[in-house]
Amino acid sequence: MSDTLTIYKQVYPYQCQKLADFGYRSLINIRPDNETIDQPTSETLSIAAQQANLAYAYIPYDEERLSAETVILFAQHYQQLPKPIMLFCGSGARAKLLYQSALMQGLL
Repeated sequence: MSDTLTIYKQVYPYQCQKLADFGYRSLINIRPDNETIDQPTSETLSIAAQQANLAYAYIPYDEERLSAETVILFAQHYQQLPKPIMLFCGSGARAKLLYQSALMQGLL
C-alpha cells in the first residue's frame, strides 16, 4: 500500500523472523482468535514477534463490526508503531478495508 505499510493475509509465527529480516519493524493483527482451526492465536504471534524484535498490536474485528473506534485505534497504532508495518488478517480484505477507512477519514 505504501512505503510504511503492507497489507497481507494471515501471518504465522515462523514467518516473524523473516519479516524482520525483510525490514519490517511492526505487525498489526486484526484477525480475531479462533476464526479457523489452523489459525495461530494472538498470544502465539505476539511471542514470535517479540522474539524477532518486532512491535506487535492486536486489534481484532470482523467485517460486520468495523466501528469508528476500531478505525481510530488502528490510526493511533499506525502513527505510534515503528515502520514499516505489516497489517494482516485472514485474507487481507479486512486489513484493506480498515486501512482505507482510516485513510478516507483523514486519520493517516
